[in-house]
Amino acid sequence: MMRRTLCLLAVTVSLLDGCASLPPPAPRPSLVLASHERDQVLRSLSAWQASGQASLRSPKGAESFGFRWQEDPQQQEISLRDPLGRTVARLSATAEGAQLLLANGKQMQAASLGALLESVLHVALPVARLPDWLLGLPRPDEGVERNGNGLPETLHAEQWTIRYLAYAPVGGLVMPSLLQAQGPDGITLRLAITGWHFGERP
Repeated sequence: MMRRTLCLLAVTVSLLDGCASLPPPAPRPSLVLASHERDQVLRSLSAWQASGQASLRSPKGAESFGFRWQEDPQQQEISLRDPLGRTVARLSATAEGAQLLLANGKQMQAASLGALLESVLHVALPVARLPDWLLGLPRPDEGVERNGNGLPETLHAEQWTIRYLAYAPVGGLVMPSLLQAQGPDGITLRLAITGWHFGERP
């Protein structure tokens, strides 16, 4: 069993080498991993990037923006873009803390990435859980409903409900391309993921 898992990981690493954009050419069915094998591969990743468009609604208002979310062992980074594609805020976090850089040059520091993101978006989002939600990886403490292919369809995480509205093939994996998270206080976050990159930063 261990040998089979290692083989699957090796094959998938070769499949995911480089950047994959959505929608890619549909892979042959034989190259798409089953859902439980997909989860194994995703949990083994130490670095990845997701980018796309987001819309956020709350009693405080509504706004749309582009985003890029990057994860690697040394740093977590979120970039927010305006409708013209210009970066208006860049947030990063390391073991030493988190910092925010705005387009006008203003900088802020905080103990957590969540606190800085709240200062930009004016709502509190569960930043610690968002990476797993982007990947479509439920945690043990989250209730999950799966579709006919075994992929998460709905997650229930404390006060949040996450619905996966669409998936797309990316290399040998099937990844979320559209999801919606509804939380407390009338907050709704909708994410359309148009690009995935697996591995170190391009």
